Amino acid sequence: MNSPFSRIALPVLLVGATIAGLVASQLTASATNNTTGSPQPDIIVGDIYDYISHGKSGSQSSFSFGSISCNIGDAPLTWTSYNNNHPIISTNLFRLKDGLFEQIGMNWVKQGFAALDQSLCGTCIPTGYSTLGIGCSDPYSAYLNGFQSDLSARSEVNAYSGYFPYPPVLDPSYSGRLARRVIVDNDDLDSALNVGARYFVEIQYLTPEDCMLQGNGANNVSWREVSFSNGSSFGVSFVGATQRAEYCVDAWKSADPGVSISELQLPNDGSVFVASKATQLPNGNWHYAYSVYNRDSEIAVRAFAVPVAGNVSLNYKTFKDIDYHSDDVLNNTDWFEYDGLYPGTQRRVMAWVGGSYQDSPLNNAVRWGSAYSYSFVANSAPRTGKVGVFSFKPGAPPYSFVNAQIPQ
Repeated sequence: MNSPFSRIALPVLLVGATIAGLVASQLTASATNNTTGSPQPDIIVGDIYDYISHGKSGSQSSFSFGSISCNIGDAPLTWTSYNNNHPIISTNLFRLKDGLFEQIGMNWVKQGFAALDQSLCGTCIPTGYSTLGIGCSDPYSAYLNGFQSDLSARSEVNAYSGYFPYPPVLDPSYSGRLARRVIVDNDDLDSALNVGARYFVEIQYLTPEDCMLQGNGANNVSWREVSFSNGSSFGVSFVGATQRAEYCVDAWKSADPGVSISELQLPNDGSVFVASKATQLPNGNWHYAYSVYNRDSEIAVRAFAVPVAGNVSLNYKTFKDIDYHSDDVLNNTDWFEYDGLYPGTQRRVMAWVGGSYQDSPLNNAVRWGSAYSYSFVANSAPRTGKVGVFSFKPGAPPYSFVNAQIPQ
């Protein structure tokens, strides 16, 4: 039987050798905005302010959320219709339940078409509909962000460069209230099935003028907590204010300060974050939860591995990804679970592994704007150690290491 790690270079350092030198070279801080030294636009999500519950269809429901963007940079942002020189807007939904932080919904991306000149974030220097002026803000209502004919597939977006084709290449026919919007399983929202759960909406803007390739994309994401109530359609309420320039994993840490977050910025690419939390259970065991979140990496992630001592007992292992929908072309096959010796070593890992890029560029990976979650219960207390994050596409080291909470 072939190892699930075939086509991945062997990360011997992960499982016991000296790692300090390699880790120091691979772990870097976020890119600083406007590293070019010349005037640049800089878009943030100033507010998540509006919502529509589009209703239930079968076992699922769909939603859209309004967003207000702000240009806090020192140059206008191009915002023109009918080409690819405007922002796209993605929306994600996450749930925190029983110590697990999981993505439960995503949309196709909204294509921007014109900008207003408002002043949510400061003094606005207006420039007209085809640009967002310095200091100006622009609202897109939940209706506009959920307008189905203006939504395009995530698979066509390069979040690192901000590039997307226009008109979209993929444009399948659609019908009904679910298509292309934020789709969620009803069981993930039903209050009777989710006692104590908390929910968070995240919105991200991307454009070729404001992305990590330009050095100004690290603050393009914001989140806001929401709640849901049962009914013929799920009711939505906002909880607290929008948290600007923060990501979904920051929402988890805001709800639980014991969460640890590490950032991995891949070479000439965007950033991936690993959030982790170890919680002691009443029986003395420990629950380990992880979320691997890709903010804007085009290279993406195809496997995640936690080193575990051979005598540690592991139970209740889970994996949760987020399915692409509405005839997007990406593969939704769940990753393999692997608990055993890493090939060629006597060291044990608990790993989850997806298909390789070489086998198919459409294989399931942690792509931009998504978070995959993993967990297990161990009879060993936590320590800070190194976990392995494996690259999906060529262009980066086959594996990298970040700090996380792992069993002793």
